[in-house]
Amino acid sequence: MKTLTKQLIRLFESVHGSILRKSVMIFVFILVIPTLMIYQLIINYAEEMIEQDIISENVANTESIVKRVNNEISSVVLQLHLMAGNGEENEINAERMYERSRQAIAQSSIIRSIYYLDDTSNVIFESPFAPELEGVSYHYPEFDRIQWTHNYAVSSVIQNFSGEDIVSVGIPVFDEKNDFQGALIAEFSQDYLSEIVRSISMSEGHFGMMVDPEGIVVASTNEQSIGTAISSDLPSEQIFEEVSGVARSSYGGDQSIIAYQTLRDEWGLVYGVSEDIAFAPVRKLSLVLTLSFLGILILSFFFIVAGIRNIVYPIIRLTDYAKDYRKKVFYQEHDPSQSVRKDEVGELTRTIISVGNSNYEKQHQLEESERYLNDMIEGIPYGMITINDHAIVTHVNKRFENLIGFSRNDLVGKSLSELPIKSTDEDFMLLKALISEEPSIECESYIIDAKGRRHIVNIATSRFYNAQNEIIGSIAVLQDISQMKMLESRLKQNDKLALIGQITTGIAHEIKNPLAILTGSSEMLREEVEEANSSEEILELSRDIDQVVKRMKTIVNNFLNFAKVNKADARPIQLKKVTDEVLHLVRFKLKELNIEVVKHYETSGDLVGFYDELIQAFLNIILNATDAMKEEGTLTVTIEEDEKYVHVAIGDTGTGIMTSNLEWLFDPFFSTKEEGNGLGLTIARDIIKENNGDLTVESVEGEGTTIHCWFHR
Repeated sequence: MKTLTKQLIRLFESVHGSILRKSVMIFVFILVIPTLMIYQLIINYAEEMIEQDIISENVANTESIVKRVNNEISSVVLQLHLMAGNGEENEINAERMYERSRQAIAQSSIIRSIYYLDDTSNVIFESPFAPELEGVSYHYPEFDRIQWTHNYAVSSVIQNFSGEDIVSVGIPVFDEKNDFQGALIAEFSQDYLSEIVRSISMSEGHFGMMVDPEGIVVASTNEQSIGTAISSDLPSEQIFEEVSGVARSSYGGDQSIIAYQTLRDEWGLVYGVSEDIAFAPVRKLSLVLTLSFLGILILSFFFIVAGIRNIVYPIIRLTDYAKDYRKKVFYQEHDPSQSVRKDEVGELTRTIISVGNSNYEKQHQLEESERYLNDMIEGIPYGMITINDHAIVTHVNKRFENLIGFSRNDLVGKSLSELPIKSTDEDFMLLKALISEEPSIECESYIIDAKGRRHIVNIATSRFYNAQNEIIGSIAVLQDISQMKMLESRLKQNDKLALIGQITTGIAHEIKNPLAILTGSSEMLREEVEEANSSEEILELSRDIDQVVKRMKTIVNNFLNFAKVNKADARPIQLKKVTDEVLHLVRFKLKELNIEVVKHYETSGDLVGFYDELIQAFLNIILNATDAMKEEGTLTVTIEEDEKYVHVAIGDTGTGIMTSNLEWLFDPFFSTKEEGNGLGLTIARDIIKENNGDLTVESVEGEGTTIHCWFHR
């Protein structure tokens, strides 16, 4: 091992001490090896680009097919509802449905046939073949699902009453009393579905297929595969486990790039292309590049040989002369009696001697000036940074290091825009000073230190000029004024909050009088409804109105007397009862927006708190959740507890909150809704804190938001 190390050291010293050997090594390591690496990078990059193009095209085509199929199915469902006359006809008329179905089949390419099953699963008619069928009973696999969900259902590959393998969609049929009277079934044309897939897959080597949840091929570019199970080589499991994705799989014996996506009604779509066809252009490019790089290497070799003979050898002789010259204590004039070449090398030799004599004397002066300038810069009581005309940091003083928490070794030599002290390039005042028409700029800005803390600084910048009056750099002096700005901000915020308090107190006072009238009216309304023996629903609504008005009065009184909050008013409550009451109050809005409520109550959530205030807090949170979902969605309410906390989580499946807005959610008057006032979540957080709890927000943009309330036990 030691012998090998010594040999490597000798080899390095041998190469390092010879410009000829260096030239050869440069040819190998800087030209040959990088050329081969560049060649490989180009090929890899080309393959990656083509692969990305293929993936993008496959994903786009998949989305196009999915969108078209979904639209076709939605159109068929709508036509079936029109045929059945749900919500419009006073009675079930099989003859009218038959005539309408014949017209729909004539106008639609996707519908193969339509038949009507009554509530006992008897086939009443099959359009367009049989207007009347007697004694034919057919158990449609999706019949029970249609009956109980009152919604349409798309089937897997099934057998119809004639024994044919088909796929279909069915809708419920109702009478004028909204009672279930049977199902109207439309069989899809699998040839038409295959034509939809083929219309996007006409290029050579492309293929596509739709499969049902059981993995049976419903439609395909290959007609022979329709009705068979999907190949085990294809990503059959991922189709129904993931919404969409991309994979590499084998199809027809060829490795292929495949995109897959789940349709709205539990069908899946696979779309791909063979890699042999996809990467054929890259293989041709590889051959052309190989020949090109070989030609470049051969040509470069001849240039290197010519350069060694005409340039390297004269430099070697000049180097030998410089070695002898460097042995002297200090520089002196070269003896003119010695013969010196009259070409460029000779001129270079004479120049080296002349420059050396001058530099030797000036070196000491430069060292003294540099020492003096450095002491002066380090003594400045403010941070200082300089950059050149290319925005490269050339110097920073100790004060600047202390301000941002980075050492100068981490800063000097780097581009100013690369320093982690700003959020965007536009905030760098030094960069603006380089292009500004003003010779100096003074302003306020900010700096982010190594620990992520933000410092407000007063910056004064100025430019450097050379003898030709050209800009060669800039200097900035920074004074940290963060504490001063913080004090100013707090004073302004206190003034603002005081003004808001005065205004809101006046508003609450003005609301109090009409609210007292409303309280009396709601009590009289409830008593009148109870005496009139009205329906249970009217009684329940009148009680809700009376209860909510009283709660509003309590909230206004508490607001006007917030300085006199009496913790003794807290009483034992159950969070389960609080959330159930809030859900009861908003039940009509939830029903109107078609929002499903899911409850996970692992405990009743016993604690001591303010019942009415918690009603207000959870009402604000749940109303925010319904506004985020707009139409359809799931509202999940979870109550659980452990030794430390009682945890309430309220989650929605709405649009979510942008990451940039999360830090502002609890600021008063900040709202992500056009008509919002920005106070709902702030009030809810304050109420949770008053009840010895904490409120946190968890949100994923496009997926939904969950509000967590942690009550300390």
